[in-house]
Amino acid sequence: MKKLLVLLLAFSISAGVASAQTTTAPTGPAKMHRGHKDQKANLTPEQRADKAAKKMAEKLNLSATQTTQVRQLHLARFQEMQAHKAQAGTTPAPADKKQHHAAMKASKQRYEAQLKQILSAEQYAKYTQLQAERMQKRKAHRQHMAAPQQGKS
Repeated sequence: MKKLLVLLLAFSISAGVASAQTTTAPTGPAKMHRGHKDQKANLTPEQRADKAAKKMAEKLNLSATQTTQVRQLHLARFQEMQAHKAQAGTTPAPADKKQHHAAMKASKQRYEAQLKQILSAEQYAKYTQLQAERMQKRKAHRQHMAAPQQGKS
Protein backbone atom coordinates (compact mmCIF):
# COMPACT_ATOMS: atom_id res chain seq x y z
CA MET A 1 0.00 0.00 0.00
CA LYS A 2 2.86 2.35 0.83
CA LYS A 3 4.44 1.66 -2.55
CA LEU A 4 1.20 2.46 -4.31
CA LEU A 5 0.84 5.79 -2.46
CA VAL A 6 4.46 6.74 -3.22
CA LEU A 7 3.97 5.86 -6.86
CA LEU A 8 0.73 7.83 -7.02
CA LEU A 9 2.40 10.84 -5.35
CA ALA A 10 5.39 10.68 -7.73
CA PHE A 11 3.07 10.46 -10.73
CA SER A 12 0.95 13.42 -9.61
CA ILE A 13 4.05 15.55 -8.96
CA SER A 14 5.55 14.76 -12.37
CA ALA A 15 2.21 15.45 -14.07
CA GLY A 16 1.95 18.78 -12.25
CA VAL A 17 5.48 19.77 -13.26
CA ALA A 18 4.89 18.78 -16.87
CA SER A 19 1.66 20.76 -17.12
CA ALA A 20 3.25 23.82 -15.49
CA GLN A 21 5.76 24.15 -18.31
CA THR A 22 4.70 26.55 -20.98
CA THR A 23 5.95 27.00 -24.49
CA THR A 24 7.32 30.38 -25.45
CA ALA A 25 6.70 32.12 -28.73
CA PRO A 26 9.62 31.83 -31.13
CA THR A 27 11.95 34.77 -31.12
CA GLY A 28 14.80 35.69 -33.35
CA PRO A 29 15.03 36.61 -37.03
CA ALA A 30 12.24 34.34 -38.27
CA LYS A 31 9.68 35.72 -35.80
CA MET A 32 10.78 39.30 -36.35
CA HIS A 33 10.57 38.88 -40.10
CA ARG A 34 7.04 37.51 -39.96
CA GLY A 35 5.94 40.32 -37.67
CA HIS A 36 7.49 42.88 -40.00
CA LYS A 37 5.73 41.34 -42.96
CA ASP A 38 2.38 41.43 -41.16
CA GLN A 39 2.82 45.11 -40.34
CA LYS A 40 3.77 45.85 -43.94
CA ALA A 41 0.67 44.06 -45.25
CA ASN A 42 -1.62 46.19 -43.06
CA LEU A 43 -0.38 49.49 -44.49
CA THR A 44 -2.32 51.30 -47.19
CA PRO A 45 -0.53 52.31 -50.38
CA GLU A 46 -0.49 55.91 -49.12
CA GLN A 47 1.15 54.90 -45.84
CA ARG A 48 3.68 52.73 -47.65
CA ALA A 49 4.48 55.60 -50.06
CA ASP A 50 4.98 58.01 -47.15
CA LYS A 51 7.24 55.55 -45.37
CA ALA A 52 9.30 54.78 -48.49
CA ALA A 53 9.67 58.46 -49.42
CA LYS A 54 10.75 59.35 -45.90
CA LYS A 55 13.31 56.55 -45.90
CA MET A 56 14.72 57.59 -49.28
CA ALA A 57 14.82 61.24 -48.23
CA GLU A 58 16.86 60.24 -45.17
CA LYS A 59 19.29 57.98 -47.00
CA LEU A 60 19.76 60.08 -50.14
CA ASN A 61 19.40 63.62 -48.74
CA LEU A 62 16.49 64.50 -51.01
CA SER A 63 15.13 68.02 -51.33
CA ALA A 64 11.49 68.72 -50.45
CA THR A 65 10.56 68.73 -54.16
CA GLN A 66 12.33 65.43 -54.76
CA THR A 67 10.68 63.89 -51.71
CA THR A 68 7.24 64.88 -52.99
CA GLN A 69 8.01 63.49 -56.45
CA VAL A 70 9.36 60.24 -54.98
CA ARG A 71 6.27 59.91 -52.78
CA GLN A 72 4.00 60.29 -55.84
CA LEU A 73 6.09 57.74 -57.75
CA HIS A 74 5.89 55.27 -54.87
CA LEU A 75 2.17 55.85 -54.45
CA ALA A 76 1.51 55.08 -58.11
CA ARG A 77 3.71 51.98 -57.92
CA PHE A 78 2.11 50.64 -54.73
CA GLN A 79 -1.40 51.21 -56.09
CA GLU A 80 -0.45 49.42 -59.30
CA MET A 81 1.00 46.52 -57.32
CA GLN A 82 -2.09 46.29 -55.13
CA ALA A 83 -4.38 46.22 -58.18
CA HIS A 84 -2.20 43.63 -59.88
CA LYS A 85 -2.20 41.40 -56.79
CA ALA A 86 -5.98 41.64 -56.52
CA GLN A 87 -6.35 40.70 -60.18
CA ALA A 88 -3.84 37.83 -60.03
CA GLY A 89 -5.51 36.01 -57.14
CA THR A 90 -3.75 33.75 -54.69
CA THR A 91 -2.57 30.73 -56.73
CA PRO A 92 -1.96 31.64 -60.35
CA ALA A 93 -1.33 29.00 -63.03
CA PRO A 94 2.25 28.64 -64.36
CA ALA A 95 1.44 30.69 -67.48
CA ASP A 96 -0.06 33.41 -65.28
CA LYS A 97 3.09 33.41 -63.17
CA LYS A 98 5.16 34.17 -66.27
CA GLN A 99 2.83 37.01 -67.21
CA HIS A 100 2.90 38.30 -63.64
CA HIS A 101 6.69 38.18 -63.60
CA ALA A 102 6.93 40.00 -66.93
CA ALA A 103 4.46 42.67 -65.81
CA MET A 104 6.31 43.22 -62.53
CA LYS A 105 9.64 43.43 -64.35
CA ALA A 106 8.24 46.05 -66.75
CA SER A 107 6.80 47.97 -63.81
CA LYS A 108 10.16 47.98 -62.05
CA GLN A 109 11.90 49.22 -65.21
CA ARG A 110 9.40 52.09 -65.51
CA TYR A 111 9.90 52.89 -61.83
CA GLU A 112 13.70 52.90 -62.18
CA ALA A 113 13.53 55.16 -65.26
CA GLN A 114 11.25 57.66 -63.52
CA LEU A 115 13.35 57.58 -60.37
CA LYS A 116 16.49 58.25 -62.40
CA GLN A 117 14.81 61.42 -63.76
CA ILE A 118 13.95 62.64 -60.24
CA LEU A 119 17.30 61.96 -58.57
CA SER A 120 20.64 63.59 -59.31
CA ALA A 121 23.44 61.40 -60.70
CA GLU A 122 25.11 61.15 -57.25
CA GLN A 123 21.84 60.31 -55.53
CA TYR A 124 20.98 57.65 -58.11
CA ALA A 125 24.45 56.12 -57.78
CA LYS A 126 24.01 55.96 -54.01
CA TYR A 127 20.51 54.48 -54.50
CA THR A 128 21.85 51.70 -56.74
CA GLN A 129 24.64 51.01 -54.23
CA LEU A 130 22.11 50.74 -51.38
CA GLN A 131 19.93 48.41 -53.48
CA ALA A 132 22.94 46.18 -54.24
CA GLU A 133 23.83 46.02 -50.53
CA ARG A 134 20.22 45.20 -49.68
CA MET A 135 20.15 42.38 -52.21
CA GLN A 136 23.42 40.97 -50.81
CA LYS A 137 21.93 40.98 -47.30
CA ARG A 138 18.79 39.23 -48.53
CA LYS A 139 20.83 36.63 -50.37
CA ALA A 140 22.99 35.98 -47.30
CA HIS A 141 19.88 35.75 -45.11
CA ARG A 142 18.25 33.25 -47.48
CA GLN A 143 21.38 31.12 -47.53
CA HIS A 144 21.58 31.25 -43.73
CA MET A 145 17.91 30.28 -43.35
CA ALA A 146 18.21 27.46 -45.92
CA ALA A 147 21.33 25.91 -44.33
CA PRO A 148 19.59 24.44 -41.21
CA GLN A 149 16.78 23.02 -43.34
CA GLN A 150 19.21 21.14 -45.58
CA GLY A 151 20.53 19.25 -42.56
CA LYS A 152 17.01 18.20 -41.48
CA SER A 153 16.16 16.40 -44.73
